[in-house]
Amino acid sequence: MSQTVRMKRISAKKKEETVLQLLQGENINDISRELKISVPETESWKNRFLIAAREGLKTRGEDPVEKELEIAKKTIDEFLNYMILKYLRKLKKSLEILLHCAIRSGCLKDLVIASLMMY
Repeated sequence: MSQTVRMKRISAKKKEETVLQLLQGENINDISRELKISVPETESWKNRFLIAAREGLKTRGEDPVEKELEIAKKTIDEFLNYMILKYLRKLKKSLEILLHCAIRSGCLKDLVIASLMMY
């Protein structure tokens, strides 16, 4: 019977607290041992924290909320374009059927209306 090793989930808040302890000079080996994680994993948290902090301090950096809003706008725009195209294809098909029926019935009025609606 093989045993599976379950990874311990650690919250972002706990990771933040850990990194702050490291930045205050606490020993990485002691902290890693206490959390029962590897030293490289702890170093990884610290590195990611510092990179994110550096990006946050850039004056020309994009506001994350603005970036998220821009992505949402693009997604909505793509969806609306898709729905409009789908509607127009359905409308074109309906008009083609109407034009076909008008031609078959020989009704000049229906034929003119259907022809005008096609363009």
